[in-house]
Amino acid sequence: MTILDRLLSVFNLQRTRENDDPYTRHPYSPRTTAGVVVTPDTALKSAAVWACVRYLSQSIAQLPVRVMQMTRDGSERRPNHNVAWVLGWEASDEYGAFQFRETLITWALLWGNGYAEIERDYAGRVIALHPIHPSRVEVRRDLETGVVFYEVNNGASGKIDLDPADMFHIRGFGDGPVGVSVIELAADTIGWAKAAELFGAAFFGEGMHPAGVVELPGKADPNALKRMRAEFEQLYKGPKKGNKTAFLDGGKKWTKVGVDPDEAQFIDTLQFQVEQICRWFGVPPHKVQHLLRATFSNIENQSIEVVQDALAPWAVRFEEEANRKLFGGNRGYYFVKLDLKGMLRGDFKARQDGLQVMRRNGVINAEEWREIEDIGPMDAEGSAKYIIEGNMTTLEMVGQQPEPAAPIGPGGGPPLEEDADAAAARARVESLLVTA
Repeated sequence: MTILDRLLSVFNLQRTRENDDPYTRHPYSPRTTAGVVVTPDTALKSAAVWACVRYLSQSIAQLPVRVMQMTRDGSERRPNHNVAWVLGWEASDEYGAFQFRETLITWALLWGNGYAEIERDYAGRVIALHPIHPSRVEVRRDLETGVVFYEVNNGASGKIDLDPADMFHIRGFGDGPVGVSVIELAADTIGWAKAAELFGAAFFGEGMHPAGVVELPGKADPNALKRMRAEFEQLYKGPKKGNKTAFLDGGKKWTKVGVDPDEAQFIDTLQFQVEQICRWFGVPPHKVQHLLRATFSNIENQSIEVVQDALAPWAVRFEEEANRKLFGGNRGYYFVKLDLKGMLRGDFKARQDGLQVMRRNGVINAEEWREIEDIGPMDAEGSAKYIIEGNMTTLEMVGQQPEPAAPIGPGGGPPLEEDADAAAARARVESLLVTA
C-alpha cells in the first residue's frame, strides 16, 4: 500500500470494515462422505462436471466482444480500441482471446475465482492479460485501510502483492471479495457420482458376477484353497470372462451374496447424479447430452432459457470486471459488451427471419445486416438507408404528403390550353347535356 493510498484512506467516510480474512466461510474437506477425494482437478474426471464446465466456459469464450463508446445518441462500436484487441484477438503472447476467456471461466467454476494480471504500457493502456492459476493467489486485506490486495506466489522468486487495479478477477457465486467454489460445496454430490462410477468400473473389471462364497464340505487344505482360487480367477475374472457358469466338484456349493447392479438401481443412480451436478452448475441436462426427459417440443424453449439463466450471469460478471479495470480514466466513457446474439448463429432461418423483420421496420439497413452476418460491406448507393413497409420508402419521407400528379392531356401529353371562345363553347355543350 503506497503512502498516497494511506493518505487518501483518511478521507474515507465508510465506518464499517470487512473481516481481515476475506476467504470463504464454508468448511471444506477434500475427502467426501462417499470416501472419494474431490478437488477441482479430480472433479473434472466426472463426465457430468466436465460437460458442465466445458459448456459454460466455451460458450462464454465464443461470444463476440464489442468495445463500445458512449455518444450523444447512444453508443458506437470501437473495433480499433486496444481493449478490443486484447479481449477479441490476443490476450497475451501465450493466450488467444478465446483461450483466455475459456481459462478464466473454467477457473471461476472450479476454484470459485479466475485471475489474470493486467499489463499496461507507459501511457497506462492495457496491452496484455496474463492468467494466474488460482492456487497461486491469496486474497488479503490491508489491516489499516481495509483495502483488498492480491498476494501472488511466484515460486522461487517469492511472493508479490498486486493492487486490485492490476488484477482482472472473475468471481464465482458471490461470497464477498472471494468467489465460492462449486466443487467445494458440491463435493459430496460429486463424490457420490465418482463412487458410483468406481463401483461400475470395479464390477466390470473384476468380471466375477455374481459375487458369492464357495462352501466346502469339511475343512479344506490351505494349499488346495489357494490353488482353487487361482484356477477360479483364471477362468472367470476379467471383463471378457464374466457371466459364465462355474462348475464345482467335490461337493462344493456356490452361494450368492452380492447384489446385482439392477437390484441396486445402478443405472438410475448414475442418471440422477447427472441431474444433480447440472443443478449445481445451473446447466440444463440437455446441454450435457443428457436427453432422458428432453423432447422436441421443449428443447427450443430450454435453449433460450439457458442463455438467460446460465450464460448471461457469467457474461455480466466478465463485462463488469472489464469495465471497472481496463479503461482507466475513460471508465464510463467506454464499455465492453459480450454479444449473446452469437448463441443464435446455429439457427440460420430463424436468424434471417428476425433480421428481415428488423430491416422492413427501419431498425437496420443492408450494411448492418451484412455486418451481423460477417459479410463484407456492399458500399452500394442506398445500401446504408433505412426502409420501412409501405412502398419501401425511406424514413426521411415518412409523414410527408406525396406531390400531386401533373394533369395529362390527349395522347398522354400535357393538357392543351383553351382560349375564351373554346371555353365558352364547351360550357354551352355541357349545359345542354345536363338539360337533356
